Amino acid sequence: MSRRTVRYHGAKMRLRELRGARPRTFVMVHGIGVSSDYFEPLAHALHPHGDVLLLDLPGFGGLPKPGNPLSIAGFADIVLAGIEQEGIENPVLVGHSMGAQVVVDLLARHDISSHAVLIGPVVNPHEPRLSQQALRFLQSATHESRRLRLLASRAYLRCGPAWFLEVLPAMMRYPMRERLQEVRADTLVVTGEHDAVVPVQWLEEILRLLPSGHGAVIPGAAHNVVYEHWQPAADVMLHHLGLTSGAAER
Repeated sequence: MSRRTVRYHGAKMRLRELRGARPRTFVMVHGIGVSSDYFEPLAHALHPHGDVLLLDLPGFGGLPKPGNPLSIAGFADIVLAGIEQEGIENPVLVGHSMGAQVVVDLLARHDISSHAVLIGPVVNPHEPRLSQQALRFLQSATHESRRLRLLASRAYLRCGPAWFLEVLPAMMRYPMRERLQEVRADTLVVTGEHDAVVPVQWLEEILRLLPSGHGAVIPGAAHNVVYEHWQPAADVMLHHLGLTSGAAER
């Protein structure tokens, strides 16, 4: 993969790209504490159908943290700066966990994409307390492999607890319900069968709020569906884009 960086108002974001001169570009935004490493299997599955741009947000994936905490809108602004720097038109924006908030915020303010994918979007407003969300993450993790838990542990160590705790309040407070109604892109929302962080009740509410929303539940998957269930995730995404006749959406 080729690598380069974007600087925006003192923050630094890394871009990793699988390029093949194809007609569309998937732009992938990771969640809190982790990095674009989570997306690599899914990126390779999508690459035959388009270029793939993997982003490491400021302070994650070994990048220096900015001088001040970033809001979700702040992360969205630097993602937009990266898209504009690369000259990408009509990207397919893909966000996982907190990255789904970043995608929603970007699309609520800038009509730059016809299609988007939200995977495991947080935070379930019916369980708004940090203690509730921590419990749900732990419950979800019991359905994930030891290999994935080790990958997550390394990512959190690279991020460091200080930056994680600085970003966490912005994620917990983000007004997802309000912003979802402002997204005009045709949006696929994906959750795992065992994702306690994004239960079916929250998925169905998201679909009601989106002007154009479709849902998919990946059997056997938990919150980190993008890593351990990358093939069915790719299948529903490509079906959403009309590129295959794969798994049906809700």
